[in-house]
Amino acid sequence: MQNDQQLTNEKSLEIIQQMINQAKANFTDSGLSWLLWGTMIFLASLSTYFFIDLGSETIFLGWNIFGGVTILLLLYDVVKPKRKKVKTYVDELMRMVHIGFFVCIFIIIFSINESVGPNNGFGFLLMIFAFLMLIKGGAIKSKALMVGAVVNWAGAIAIFINKEFKYDMLIMAAAVLVGYIIPGLILWAEHKGSNKISK
Repeated sequence: MQNDQQLTNEKSLEIIQQMINQAKANFTDSGLSWLLWGTMIFLASLSTYFFIDLGSETIFLGWNIFGGVTILLLLYDVVKPKRKKVKTYVDELMRMVHIGFFVCIFIIIFSINESVGPNNGFGFLLMIFAFLMLIKGGAIKSKALMVGAVVNWAGAIAIFINKEFKYDMLIMAAAVLVGYIIPGLILWAEHKGSNKISK
C-alpha cells in the first residue's frame, strides 16, 4: 500500500512537471514579431525624417504604409486557421495584454490626429511599446526585452524633451533599433540555438 502511494506521488509530480514544461514550451518568443514590427517602425520613422528634410508634403507616407500593413497582418491573424492547443492561464492573460496594447495604440493614434499632436503622441507610443516589452520580457525571462523596454522609455522622455518633430523621428528610429530590433535578433538567435539542441 505504501509503495502504491509512493508511485502515485511520483506519478503526480511527473505529471505536474510535464504540465510546467508544456506551459513553458507554449509561451516562447522566436523574436520574429519584434524584428518585423521594429523594422517597419524604424523605416517609417526614418522616411518621415527624410521627407521633412526634403520639404515633402507627404511626410507621413511611411506611417500610412505601416498602418495599412498592420491592419492586413491583424486581419490575417484573425482569419488564419488556429492550431488547436490547450490554453493556459498565461496564454489567456497574454491575449488580454495584446488586446489592451492594440486598443491603447489606436487611441494614441486617434489622439495624435485629434488633439495631442505628433510631438507628444510618438512619445506615448514608445511608452506603450516599452510596457509590452517589459511584460513579455518578464514572462519569458528575457533580459534583452527588458533592457529594450528601458530604452523605449528613455526614448519617450527624449521625445517629450525635444521640441522639433523631425528629430523625434530620429529618436524613434534609434529607440526602436536598440529596443526592438536588437532584442529581436537576440531572441531569434536563441530560438535557432534551442531548436538545434532539441533536434
